[in-house]
Amino acid sequence: MPTPVLEATYYISKGQKVVGPCTLDDLYSYIAYGSVRESDLVRREGATDWTPLKALEELHLDTPDSQTARELTTRRRTARYRDYAKVPRNRRSGIVLWRLIIGFLLFPPLLWKAAITVFQDRIFTTKTDPRGYLESWPRWCEPVISGMIIVNTLAWTAFVWSFSQESAPVVQELAAIFSTGMVEIQRWFNQ
Repeated sequence: MPTPVLEATYYISKGQKVVGPCTLDDLYSYIAYGSVRESDLVRREGATDWTPLKALEELHLDTPDSQTARELTTRRRTARYRDYAKVPRNRRSGIVLWRLIIGFLLFPPLLWKAAITVFQDRIFTTKTDPRGYLESWPRWCEPVISGMIIVNTLAWTAFVWSFSQESAPVVQELAAIFSTGMVEIQRWFNQ
């Protein structure tokens, strides 16, 4: 029977407070949220020496896992979820997709609201990655949604323009009636 691989645990020293034990994945999250700084001290469980976080070998940029650290530190801060039920409703893929479609077809402000959510936050799906975290929409969704907004704007502009062309005589007639009515009201007040 193979022995299970244990994940290394770490302790973080922030001033006079020690936090831990935590996993490497927790360290990535702390870095992403700005909860720890490069100058904070960290040590592996069983070690006696404290080293600055930036000197920790696992976080160096030449290892495969460090790509995750680089992405977390350069991308916007985000929560990571394991349970879809805990994801806020406005960040669930089904809700956002519904808003995008209905907003595109019927009500543009709903499209804009969904687009703002996509541009500002991660949109989570029900699929999980190998670590058990929910996957989020890929980055290529943002330019697609930008295209949706442009096409929607052009379509609504064309619709309003064609409507205004067809209704121009009606609008002119209403304006004439209004101005005649205003003249009559002024005449009535002047008497």
